[in-house]
Amino acid sequence: MESSNEADAKARVLLTVSQIPEGRVSSFGRIAEAAGFPRKARWVGRILSQLPSDTEIPWHRVLGHSGHITCPRKDLAQSRLESEGVTVQQFKVIMTLYAWPD
Repeated sequence: MESSNEADAKARVLLTVSQIPEGRVSSFGRIAEAAGFPRKARWVGRILSQLPSDTEIPWHRVLGHSGHITCPRKDLAQSRLESEGVTVQQFKVIMTLYAWPD
């Protein structure tokens, strides 16, 4: 069982991810920083990797700092991003075109 502090921290991360607009992307590091946890990019990745498959959280909008899709469900993430108008080539997005926050 996780502590209420840990649950609150995870909730802040998920709220931040939920704020990424459709057609935009962010990196694990930027999400960590925006949620108040600088230098915790891997921790953000771990949180997102534990989401259930039917989640409403737009996990597919969070990429590695270089714009690469790093999750195990790369095909699904690419398909979702493309359906939102994001150009993806070889599982990579040009971050400067689609980055959130600006």
